[in-house]
Amino acid sequence: MPTNLVSSVTKVLTPELLARIASGLGLDRAIVEKASTASVPALLAALTSLVAKPGGAEKLGDAVAQQQPDILTSIANVIGGSGQKELIDTGTRTLSSLLGGSTVSALTSAVSKFAGLGEGGSKGLMGLIGPLLMGVLGQQQRASGLDASGLAQLLQSQKDNIARALPVGFASYLSGTGILDRITGPAARPEPAYAGSPSSSKTTPSWLLPALGILAIGALAWYLFSGPATQTVATLPATVETPAQMPGKAPFIVTTDDAKNWMGRPVYSSDNKKVGEIIEIKRAPDDKVTEAYIDTGTFLGIGGTRYRVTSDQIQEVKPDALVLTLRESDVRSVPQTGETQK
Repeated sequence: MPTNLVSSVTKVLTPELLARIASGLGLDRAIVEKASTASVPALLAALTSLVAKPGGAEKLGDAVAQQQPDILTSIANVIGGSGQKELIDTGTRTLSSLLGGSTVSALTSAVSKFAGLGEGGSKGLMGLIGPLLMGVLGQQQRASGLDASGLAQLLQSQKDNIARALPVGFASYLSGTGILDRITGPAARPEPAYAGSPSSSKTTPSWLLPALGILAIGALAWYLFSGPATQTVATLPATVETPAQMPGKAPFIVTTDDAKNWMGRPVYSSDNKKVGEIIEIKRAPDDKVTEAYIDTGTFLGIGGTRYRVTSDQIQEVKPDALVLTLRESDVRSVPQTGETQK
């Protein structure tokens, strides 16, 4: 299955680890989770822009190569402990060295405004997520034997995944920073002006609406007074209304050959919270998925719980993830298929 760096980092940021981060920073867990959904793709977008610059690939390659193989375990053990402040300071310095202080400042400010947390909390979160992300890049580099050029190509191949992962509305907070210049997709482009906004109202001439009104009245008068005395009324066929289908509600179809590729893919709640990964899929004879089993997973010894969701609880099938009709709090009430995993 092709690498998806956003998913790889998100798998590390389990709900349990995010709860520990929130506790360690003294922040609300929901705010930290919202901020993390923006921080991960934003940092990857900034690194993608970095490797496109002269010397940027070598700079990133050297920094990633210095990561210890057990860096993810070490970081998780430090979060919430006495070494957390030093970890944040080190992570912030590393990001500033790679991206530049102004870029890190722009990222911190954007996440702060989007998630509704203070600059200090946003800076602390960025200082923790940055090393985790670098640790994931280090794993990819070692697993695939990538040099600086190969690591750059990996990042550049993630443009569409990064764009899809950007939360709706977040791109506007990075407008003018250049961070998203190398990222494609609708989520990374400025949002259009809508009717009623100051920019859109200027495009409609002030004389147009009155002129259209006069034309409509004239057409109605001509129809009433110039037509024949006897009119033939045609009987229109009854309108058959087709029930509207929810966007993204197409059947979840998985072939036998493709089933294994879905294992481990993330599952999100309707409020954009990751609730687990797919560990088993049950299909009907026509390959339509009837049930999916998701596991909150285990990370560094932290337990997880297994849940069963039915096809009608799947709201959207993305290329690399599922989105449920349930909110995160509702997922906890669906049937569990076993005891907490150890």
